[in-house]
Amino acid sequence: MKTALLLLAFLGQAGTAPPDVPLADPAPDFPLHVHLISARFGADEVRQYRSIQGEMRGGPGYLQASGSYHGFGSVNLLGDSPRGFDYAFDCGVPFVENRQPQDFYQARWKKQDQQLEILMQRIGSDHYDICELKLAMKPHPFTDAELSRIRNNSPIPRTERYEDPEVAFTDPDPDYPVHLHVLTTFRRYGAGRTDGYGTANLVGGKPQGVDYTYSCAHGFLVNTQADESFQGHWVKPGQRLEILLQRIGSDRVDRCELRVTVKDAPYPAPHIEVEAPAGRPVLVRP
Repeated sequence: MKTALLLLAFLGQAGTAPPDVPLADPAPDFPLHVHLISARFGADEVRQYRSIQGEMRGGPGYLQASGSYHGFGSVNLLGDSPRGFDYAFDCGVPFVENRQPQDFYQARWKKQDQQLEILMQRIGSDHYDICELKLAMKPHPFTDAELSRIRNNSPIPRTERYEDPEVAFTDPDPDYPVHLHVLTTFRRYGAGRTDGYGTANLVGGKPQGVDYTYSCAHGFLVNTQADESFQGHWVKPGQRLEILLQRIGSDRVDRCELRVTVKDAPYPAPHIEVEAPAGRPVLVRP
């Protein structure tokens, strides 16, 4: 009964709870600095989350009931070896992107290159929060031109069920020689499935535009870097294309079959080179 009352109280406020901001005071236990480019989040049910309060005061953390905020975005890891990554999260409090170039969140690895924790502070309060981000690392940081294209912080619609979107599997697989650069994607979550649609370009010898739809166990994000694409192979040439997906923060590889309509010309994408060697995606930066 108590949990039900908490859930009703939370859902009545969903979308109005203020997000956290970066903690300004230095925290030696969080030596990494990450610049959040985008942060999209939605809300659903009440769950138990670990609090950082006890740990920051030298003791153990503890669990507390809180609304669940889930979402995803893109981040640059700063420092001597900068990297870009896409991330997903499910935490007890949401957070904002870094709105100034010099801003960052303090962070620490939980699992190298796959999971890290960021340190946050509630606005107008001394209360600290922690959130674990599941990562899909990129080979290089996001450029300024890429940043301008992926800053999208609109809320995710509230849903009874949420599945983290997946990203492109980047380890080369010779059985998936087709390269698809996804430009837009829209998803809707149902009972055990994710339905979606969007636009993309087949990149290679002669770039061509693609309209696609799908119904798969997991949805996926757009390609957030210029030289990134989904690997695929034709199930039925020109009509059905299977692509490889990777779960964020995991080595798990999934597959999703797209139904496609291929266009004569590619969709506008300033970072795609028109001429490229056959069978290879050759992309240039704006």
